[in-house]
Amino acid sequence: MPPRQGPNSYEWRRLHERLDRAVAESARIYLQKLASHRIRIKAQELSDELDELRLGREPDYDIPGLPLVYALKYMPRRVVSIFGSLFRVLGNWYQGSALDIGSGTGATALALDLLNLPRHINLVGIEPSREMILFSQCSRYRDRVSTDYRQGSIADLAKGSMSFEPFDLCVFSACFPYSFDDWSPLMSALGDYQGRGSKMILVVEPDAKHELLTSFRRRLTARGWPTVAFCCHDLPDFVKDNDLPLREMVSVWRRLGLDGSPKTWWNPPDDKFLVANPKPAGLRNVRAVTERLEEGSEPVRVRRAN
Repeated sequence: MPPRQGPNSYEWRRLHERLDRAVAESARIYLQKLASHRIRIKAQELSDELDELRLGREPDYDIPGLPLVYALKYMPRRVVSIFGSLFRVLGNWYQGSALDIGSGTGATALALDLLNLPRHINLVGIEPSREMILFSQCSRYRDRVSTDYRQGSIADLAKGSMSFEPFDLCVFSACFPYSFDDWSPLMSALGDYQGRGSKMILVVEPDAKHELLTSFRRRLTARGWPTVAFCCHDLPDFVKDNDLPLREMVSVWRRLGLDGSPKTWWNPPDDKFLVANPKPAGLRNVRAVTERLEEGSEPVRVRRAN
């Protein structure tokens, strides 16, 4: 199978412009919703609240306005991170449905939309914060993706409230709490690899959760899932362009009176990626492709004891 052709510099700039417009337009619509409820925000105070992330603590995402500031500060990098990781592994496999656990401000939906795959995707997003969902629902740039956002968390998948079975792709987008250790019900929900060869799991977490990602990989491979792990520096070079402007987002940023400016990709978010079943259904030599992805490193396949 020939490697998937990446966009040239002009095409990537056009995609970047779409990303800029999408986030800015969602921000403006969200601001209108806040104004309709006579809610005024202090953007710089909310930005300071988000600094909790650097300390390994989760801020209160249900504070009105916090998802807006989060999207302006982090969403371009989140979208590019998910876009680049999926571009690296998808090949010619095109999913028709996706479950996005920890959907946040809608980065996975936007990344899938920008990939412009030749198949419409139905995405169900699970997110504990109502304010995050409200922001996600403000997006108007989804030509290739239909979305349904619901309030919930990773615990709902673990408890069986949400099933993995109807979906081709399951994305865990920075949704694991730092103290997460409830593995048994989650692994039962995901199940063994046998009989799920047409499915893919993508996990995206910051470097601070590297040990958690390693633990997840070990448990997936114990259930027979072929896995591959990589980091943001292994993504395609075209996503690392540092000088692309975010003009429309900057306009919203300045309107809010925030310090600094919104960030594009580089310096990267130091994300780590874990992919279970990197080449779903129909590709005979999964091992060879996975070895190529890890540049010679053999994927772990463990047969469960009877």
